[in-house]
Amino acid sequence: MIGAVSLLAISILVISVVLGIRAGQQQVEVQRRQQVAIALQQALDSQASGNLEVAFEYYQRVLVLDPSNQMAQQGARNLLAMAAAGAPAAAPPAVPATDAPSPTAALPAYPQPTAASTAATIVSTTAPSTPTQVVTDTVNPAVDIYWNTAQAAIQAGRWQEALGQLTALQRVAPTYRAAEVATLLFNTYVNLGTEKDNSDNLEEALLLYNQALALRPTAADITQEIKLIELYLDVLTVTNVDWARTIELLEQLYALEPDYRDVRSRLQDAHIAYGDQYVRGEQWCLAAAEYAAAAAVNSGAEAGQKQRAAATQCDQFGDAPAGGATTGVTGTTTATTTVSADAAAPVSESAGAGPNIGRIIYSSVDAQTGRNQIMVQPVGRNAAPQLLVNDGAQPALRADGQRLVYRNLRSGQGGLTALDPATGLILRFTEFPEDSQPSWNAAGSRVAFASNREGDRRWRVYAVWAEVNGPVDTLGFGEAPVWNPVADQIVFRGCDAAGNNCGLWTMNGGGGNRAPLTNVTDDNRPSWGNDGSFVVFMSSGRDGNYEIYRADVATRQVTRLTNHAAVDGLPSVSPDGAWVAFVSNRDGEWNVWAVPSTGGAAVLVAPIAGELGNWPDQGVMWVE
Repeated sequence: MIGAVSLLAISILVISVVLGIRAGQQQVEVQRRQQVAIALQQALDSQASGNLEVAFEYYQRVLVLDPSNQMAQQGARNLLAMAAAGAPAAAPPAVPATDAPSPTAALPAYPQPTAASTAATIVSTTAPSTPTQVVTDTVNPAVDIYWNTAQAAIQAGRWQEALGQLTALQRVAPTYRAAEVATLLFNTYVNLGTEKDNSDNLEEALLLYNQALALRPTAADITQEIKLIELYLDVLTVTNVDWARTIELLEQLYALEPDYRDVRSRLQDAHIAYGDQYVRGEQWCLAAAEYAAAAAVNSGAEAGQKQRAAATQCDQFGDAPAGGATTGVTGTTTATTTVSADAAAPVSESAGAGPNIGRIIYSSVDAQTGRNQIMVQPVGRNAAPQLLVNDGAQPALRADGQRLVYRNLRSGQGGLTALDPATGLILRFTEFPEDSQPSWNAAGSRVAFASNREGDRRWRVYAVWAEVNGPVDTLGFGEAPVWNPVADQIVFRGCDAAGNNCGLWTMNGGGGNRAPLTNVTDDNRPSWGNDGSFVVFMSSGRDGNYEIYRADVATRQVTRLTNHAAVDGLPSVSPDGAWVAFVSNRDGEWNVWAVPSTGGAAVLVAPIAGELGNWPDQGVMWVE
């Protein structure tokens, strides 16, 4: 019996690791495909506005991410053909034909207009009393080539080639057969989108359908397909991260079209996975409800057996106390039982006793996969943490909330990387794996960071313009730089020019006006108050273990904020300046706590999904 139980435990562990790796790989692939779709959209927009060089650069960016992408290949070929043609009067070389198969019909077939002539024509209006004269366009022969090549490509079902020819035609002669060209473009976008849809290139399909809808906003079937794809992409993003949200999205899809793709089986699997998560937290009744929902979607032996087993446990034991509540992160269960706060000022965690503002962004280590992750957790609300980034640490959100910069820990992609959470756009600011501890300036145009990238391996503070491969300025020796949220001033851990009087120092954004703020060498990881009048920091050199302190910038007076035998570190001030968040293992495991910024009792704010590993390498930020 002991051997069988051990074998079962090992099997569960192996399955958990495999599922965790698969979930991480899925998130990477979703993110890559989102970047491809964004770059394609930018290429088409640039091409439509006449910025052909910019469009070509975006097509190249797509091909770096996806070398086999046909849209980018054909788009680049079209632009090269237009460049080779030179002036509009010169005939461009013919674009090589492709052997793309005709699409499987997933949407209604849109009729194609019949051309009055195979040759491009114009109507002469020089003599109104004279009958209309149809002539070959001798002013711009390129029009003939684009029109005829597009017609041939459409007849052969080579939609990618047709798209290139039609967009080139619009560029050369915007008013030529405008209605017919618009109709052909609409049909081409729909058919090419259907090809991408059928081959599971959903981001590209979504881009093409949106282009079609822009030409014909009343196309209800296209609107429906766009909605289905958007919901399905959202499902792919949150699967294995937040099962409650996954189920919510799948139920919307199921209500719209129950046989869309693999929605039925995905919905059942999501209910089962959510039930399994409740089982790990001994929430037997909740688990039984999820298993029952899975069986209702699609009857199966697995869901039925699990439902009966969980129901039996529910009848005997009910659900575990709230301390066993799951976090919503795959395979992670965090206790949230009532614990005491600082030894100097014990307080119970009654409702409303703590802060209720903003979100905590933090980095941790996934307990199953061992990969670093950046999570976001609402404060004061019963909500699960959400995954923002895999293989990242030390998050810093720009003041407008639109761009997150972080330390990239992915192999081969070390340095500072920026993510736009709303669009998925990723930018790489630096490429040295040692670059860490980033912080935005108040204007959101520069990022300060620390690195020991130089040959002497000494820590220096740098500043980089927030753009791809932007220039880097060396500001001097030091580490843990943080920019003042309202002024061009940086606080950092450093020393004087001779290497003495170490502690926290301040300087301006150019590295000048250096001045000491504290005088204890171990003072570290500073964070500004919301108005720039004070700095909080952690230190192990003042009272024998890591505690949180506050330094008044004007008076340099230091106040101790926490007093506990456990580790208190990585502080961050709340958006209103009233609280200071920090991580602590005071209850036996790592959680996020908060203490009033003027001193008082600490309260538990949120559990940490995963582990902290080497905790000083992580980061915490409290944002709106």
